[in-house]
Order: sequence, then structure tokens, then C-alpha cells
Amino acid sequence: MSVPAKIVAARASEELNKALADHAHLGMLPHCADQSSSHLWLSDHDLERAVAATLCPGCPVQLECWSAARAQDVTWGIWGAVDFTRKPNKPKIDTPP
Repeated sequence: MSVPAKIVAARASEELNKALADHAHLGMLPHCADQSSSHLWLSDHDLERAVAATLCPGCPVQLECWSAARAQDVTWGIWGAVDFTRKPNKPKIDTPP
């Protein structure tokens, strides 16, 4: 029996939130939490999102971020170094970074 999508999405969000909290407790914040550049991850501009994606590799929560976005069927922004922004003729993201 498969797990309903809502439950999978909720679990993925919980895992991301826990990973973020654990790392914040250690003083480690991801680049997307930096107030001077956080706008890049959800920018309307392709080039700004591309810059954000280059800052994700090495992030301690990169996989959890990608997994949460995938489970929630996110359709906009950079999540785990992948641009989930839906555009015509762009395939859905199915593989982790």
C-alpha cells in the first residue's frame, strides 16, 4: 500500500525543518537564509536563480531541501540546487542533484 502524497510531503517538510533547526543550533545557516541574497532563490529572473543554484552545493540541508520540494510538487524557485520553476516544454524534476 502506498503512502498518500500529503503524508509524504509533510514528512519531507518535517525532515527539512529538523535539518535546518539542527544546523542553526550549531550556527550553520544555508546561503538561502542570508538576508542579503535570499531573494535569489525565488527570483523572477532566470539568471538570479542560476546564481542561487551555484550556491547550494555543499549546503548541509541540500538533499532535504530538494526532497521537500519534490514531495510538495513545488513549481517555483531553487530547491536543493535545482530550479523547479515550471516553464513550457521543461520536464518535471525527478532526480536529486
